[in-house]
Amino acid sequence: MSLTKLVFLSFLALCFFVSCKSESKTETPVVDSEVPAQEPTAPKVLQEASLDLTQYGIANNHKNVLGGLKVGDKAPDFSLYNFRGKVVNLSQELDKGQVILVFYRADWCPYCSEHLVEFKEKLREINEYGNTTVIAVSPQSKAYTAEMVKENRFIFPILHDAGHTVMKKYKVFFHVTDDYAERVKKYTGKTIEEMNGNNEPVLCVPATYIIGQDMKINYVHYDPDYTQRADIKELLANL
Repeated sequence: MSLTKLVFLSFLALCFFVSCKSESKTETPVVDSEVPAQEPTAPKVLQEASLDLTQYGIANNHKNVLGGLKVGDKAPDFSLYNFRGKVVNLSQELDKGQVILVFYRADWCPYCSEHLVEFKEKLREINEYGNTTVIAVSPQSKAYTAEMVKENRFIFPILHDAGHTVMKKYKVFFHVTDDYAERVKKYTGKTIEEMNGNNEPVLCVPATYIIGQDMKINYVHYDPDYTQRADIKELLANL
């Protein structure tokens, strides 16, 4: 084969190769509409039964009443005393408008104190939503609550659940582990029993409920992790 023919054939082969690569690059792209849409991420659901609740100071005790009420449940009515000895009744407060019911552990808990202060700072904005009332409930005795109320100038009701009946009805009641009780004693210099005014170390999950005037629960924030609290902006969006 002559040199001229060899060069000519090599040139044809090169042109064919380039043409093939060019065609592969110009394939019809996939249009976005042809890509199957991803399923929306399911909201995170708290699976309390799968958690080691002792990490949050919650003892494995058959007397615990946990799990929280759900959206759509009827809110149990109750009457409790504030630190001044005045009775506050849920159904009577609902006659005025909806209620934000907040369970907090005690004033020695910085997360609880900070959360209540947030409510105080946003109270005027909260009240604009149909005369919404904030009510806080705690196992802490009236004597200790009084100090906290005066120091922080709280004007919404802060009630003492002396018999733990309300905490049980709203499924936020638990016995404390020995280790956590000891840590609280070292931190405060007092036992949980002393600060609660009873004979057993019990606390509540710091849950938050929005209750409509029809006594139905419209919003729930419930998390055994005491560092997690209902976001005020989220609450306002649900009023």
